[in-house]
Amino acid sequence: MLRRALVCGGLAAAAIHPAWAADEFAASLRLRGGYDSNPQFSNGGGVGGSAFIATDVSMAAAHKDGDVSLGIAAEASQTQYANPQVTPALSGKVIIRGMLGGDDLNISSVTTVADTSSYNLRSSDVIQSFKGEAKAGSFKLFATAEGALSSLNQTNAIFQDFLPEAQQYLRGTLIPGVAYTSGKFEIGASINLSVRRYAREFDVFGYRRDNERIQPFVFAKYADKDFSVTGSLSQLRGAWHDPDFSNVKVLLYEGNLHWRRDAFTLDLAAWKRANETTFPISPITIDTAYTGKLSWTATPQLTLSAAVGYATTRYLDSPFNAQTATVAFGGSYDLGNDYALGCDLTYARGVLISGDKANALILSSSITKKFPPLAKAAEQGKNPNRRL
Repeated sequence: MLRRALVCGGLAAAAIHPAWAADEFAASLRLRGGYDSNPQFSNGGGVGGSAFIATDVSMAAAHKDGDVSLGIAAEASQTQYANPQVTPALSGKVIIRGMLGGDDLNISSVTTVADTSSYNLRSSDVIQSFKGEAKAGSFKLFATAEGALSSLNQTNAIFQDFLPEAQQYLRGTLIPGVAYTSGKFEIGASINLSVRRYAREFDVFGYRRDNERIQPFVFAKYADKDFSVTGSLSQLRGAWHDPDFSNVKVLLYEGNLHWRRDAFTLDLAAWKRANETTFPISPITIDTAYTGKLSWTATPQLTLSAAVGYATTRYLDSPFNAQTATVAFGGSYDLGNDYALGCDLTYARGVLISGDKANALILSSSITKKFPPLAKAAEQGKNPNRRL
């Protein structure tokens, strides 16, 4: 949910970059507490507000020995509510990456295990991908083969709760592509070919959800020290085995901009994506979001920020949709020794799939402890009086 992203912020990067030092490790721990006026984002007939306490942890470690690099990243979040009627929110993800080769020719493997449990979503994914990449001058050829086992269960209006059993499916994907690089700029094209097969031929509502998809991409990116921009454009075409599901043909996109100038940092993002759903009369959902965040480093210790967001979810083959608009304000104060205090205020307003309106006000404070990379920690040990 968009409002949760603006409240919680991001954990450490999940990907392990092969250019890390020979051995590296970093981690962070954040404790949050506050009050959410509408933790289940329902209309006025919901369970009411609640105080909450949350823990967010993340870590990343990497090892490089010649042409072999290994890495692991993990993150987990747990939110408990004082109101016993509010379902706790739990999520976790582990990514293991191995890479053999250098910049001109390499093979990599990425294993991802993720699980989420909240008041309206229970999902789990096990994903294994292999990627080969070869570079000749400014051109780069790559190909990715990926397999996944997923489980999805969502609340729905018919049962007024979760489905009696989760929908489980296998996914196979092949992505060949080519890119051209010149200095800080890269442009390329690829095509995503995928197939999904469900464990049961018919879901609980009697629909066949097996499908095949083809999705050509064009993408570009530019990265400099204080400015970077990335973007992609694709067209998803999908064919479902159930005659009640229309074939899908939709234009999708994703863009991100990061700009820093003096004490200000601006981050903008926009995307339109296709996501899986258990909604009985829709093959997939089309999710669109626009977010913006402006940060100001008022002093070396104090950073203030403001963020806005707007997100929509459209259920294909149906008239149903949902929207959420969010505005958030926050501040962070560096206490030194890798400790920081934070305070955030978020207001969310939206229209549910039922057509009812909902709003929520979330106030939270936090304390974060970062465990810096080993090289930085060693430098601090040599200079203990240096303030971070």
